[in-house]
Amino acid sequence: MSAGIVADERVDRALFDVAEAVLDRARRAGADHAEACLESARSFQVKVQGGAIETLKQSATRGLGLRVFVGGAEGFVSSTDLRPESLDDLARRAVELARFSTPDEWNAVVSTAEAGEPAADLAIFDPAVAGMPAPQRIALALELERLALSADPRIRRTDSVGVSTRDGQFVLANSMGLRRGYSETSIGAHVVALADDGDGKQQSGGYGRSHRFLADLPSPETIAAEAVRRALGRLGARSVPTARVPVILHPDIAGAWIAEMFDAFSGENVIKKSSWLSEKLGETIASPLVTLVDDGLLLRGYGSSPVDGDGVACQKNCLIDRGRCAMFVYDAYHARRAGTRSTGNAARGYSSTPGIGTGNLYVEAGTESPEAILRKVDRGFLMDDQGSFGFNSVTGDYSFQAQGQWIEKGERVHAVEGVTVASTSLEMLKNVAAVGNDLVFDGSVASPTLLISEMTVSGS
Repeated sequence: MSAGIVADERVDRALFDVAEAVLDRARRAGADHAEACLESARSFQVKVQGGAIETLKQSATRGLGLRVFVGGAEGFVSSTDLRPESLDDLARRAVELARFSTPDEWNAVVSTAEAGEPAADLAIFDPAVAGMPAPQRIALALELERLALSADPRIRRTDSVGVSTRDGQFVLANSMGLRRGYSETSIGAHVVALADDGDGKQQSGGYGRSHRFLADLPSPETIAAEAVRRALGRLGARSVPTARVPVILHPDIAGAWIAEMFDAFSGENVIKKSSWLSEKLGETIASPLVTLVDDGLLLRGYGSSPVDGDGVACQKNCLIDRGRCAMFVYDAYHARRAGTRSTGNAARGYSSTPGIGTGNLYVEAGTESPEAILRKVDRGFLMDDQGSFGFNSVTGDYSFQAQGQWIEKGERVHAVEGVTVASTSLEMLKNVAAVGNDLVFDGSVASPTLLISEMTVSGS
């Protein structure tokens, strides 16, 4: 790599050559400043059903997004055609769009000083994933289905079984001299098993994992067995009377909740006053047991990257510190508007402009085992699956159709379905009575088991 370029050795130098070429064309077309974002990626997805391939998708993408500023106004275009003559047209159209746009004093590209120095190696690229032969990926999917179907006679079929992989490169360059790039891989596998529940009724149980490294993916036996366990655990499910009771959020459900909550910490929403936390910075909003972190630098993290979509070095951000609303997160644009610095949370692909997104979002683990938390509940509900609808990002109101297990005297007594679990996020945060020690990273959002001391379970 030439001087000024900060990228790992796997990044294709040709991507930087294209970036330099289109930046030069943009300046000659009349741009005051310009930014080029390029992605090159290969994706593979296979789904199987009944011992045969149901769908097989394989694609390669190589695209460019060009953002220009003219007199403070922004123009953006993207293309998968990287031929020199196409770059001329791309630059011309971007500048024309900017001249028709409204100037914004906060529009700018990031300087090298603002961007900071990115982390050297976050271990987000696995040659074993990038070089995994297609027959091996297909065989893994078929094995997952075979294991699920052979685990128990009540499992007659599966609803979905699949394996997906991706390996790619991201490059960003701008007219302020910033040159950043990195390579990454990911692999995911999932099973949704269906258990016969009599009278033609079926109960589903799904389980999947996503990681950067093939070696971090659990064995097919583990994934299939967990999906089957979840399906069988729902047999005989029924509703329960409406009540205000303690609710245990399974890690899947707790993770889904904090993913929904993240928008409240977005600097854009805080500026717009569309966040239910807009006036809460520095205040106690949660139990002291709760620490919520967004870490873009987690080693082997599914959401980790050395730089964000603006080219700013990623960092570890503590959003809730032992119950206190500690900070909001920003991309470069909204940080300028708020009079602060970017937190390294710009998210984008080549076909979009930056917005605010997560790195690895998680609740820090507590000290109690899930079994110990279960024993704390005399009468309540363990929520381990949810249906559609449910979250108001402006108010933080929480209301989801739910499935799970009814608890009596610290033990699961029967499966539950046909209920709705409701509260507000602020009430839930303040009513966190226990945090499990079972934090496991699966994808970019994770949480341990959480016990909420009281929520409304609406049933029969």
